[in-house]
Amino acid sequence: METPKRIRIETGARLHFGLLDTAPPFGGLGAMIDQPTTIVDLSPADQWNVRRGDTQRINRIAERFSRFTGQATLPAVSIDVITAAPPHRGFGSGTQLSLAIAEGLRQFTGLPIPDETLAVQIADRGKRSAVGVHGFFGGGMIFETGDDDGGALNPIRQRVELPPSWRLLTLSPSTMPQTVHGQQESDHFAKLQSGSPGESDHFHRESLLRLINDDILPAARAGNFSDFARAIESYNYTSGMMFAATQGGPYNGRWVTDLVASLQSAGATGVGQSSWGPGVFVWCEDEPAAERLADQFADPSIDIRIARIKDSGRTVLRG
Repeated sequence: METPKRIRIETGARLHFGLLDTAPPFGGLGAMIDQPTTIVDLSPADQWNVRRGDTQRINRIAERFSRFTGQATLPAVSIDVITAAPPHRGFGSGTQLSLAIAEGLRQFTGLPIPDETLAVQIADRGKRSAVGVHGFFGGGMIFETGDDDGGALNPIRQRVELPPSWRLLTLSPSTMPQTVHGQQESDHFAKLQSGSPGESDHFHRESLLRLINDDILPAARAGNFSDFARAIESYNYTSGMMFAATQGGPYNGRWVTDLVASLQSAGATGVGQSSWGPGVFVWCEDEPAAERLADQFADPSIDIRIARIKDSGRTVLRG
């Protein structure tokens, strides 16, 4: 195979509307949006080289790639992270960046590595939520959950393409906030899983599954925005309550709690926290509605974006 002059991988961001459970196989609901974007360039080099990006993360991916493919050295590739979603704001930035690097190496070398292997064994993603993994490869709104059978990656239960006119307004702090990630996230899950499962755990899971199957998915397929937005907001709140012991309520911290309340008071629907936050999302029926809400909440301390649902997977460009 001829070595390409350049490979470019482009992907969007992931919003997570909430897990189904605090213990494996977790499961959950989320969607891919077209921004913030992650773009990674790979080009031939004399030896492995990271021009820009999280060197430690990228090196670990390359090491796993080399081990899996039986190579004694890292690929002779130069990696350049052109742009990436801001970390720890609910955009799934770590998963999208890791998958973009792994996908770039697969494309650059031309090796036939299955998607799940690439995601789990090389990118090292999908341990709790598989929404960002499935979204990277296929886009759309994704409902995923496993059967606690020890599978490496939860399968997709339903993937839905939403009306193209719908928009998502995302709001997050302009400055780097205190966030939940890494060891702190692991500690939170350990605390939540330390008690015996009770009736409340079963109640939350059953309620969330009912909301997905009876309200969210039918409204999505029918293009019924009002019913969809109300159901998503209820789902996000219910899922958030499972984490109240670690985040103080359905939302993580005062900033998110106050912003959600302000948006709801302004008449917004489909409001929620993505993952651990502090990113907040609002569903809007169309672009003008999103623009009006963005203008209403414009503030230098808040990074506001108007995003579209990304109904396709990552883009691979060859130079």
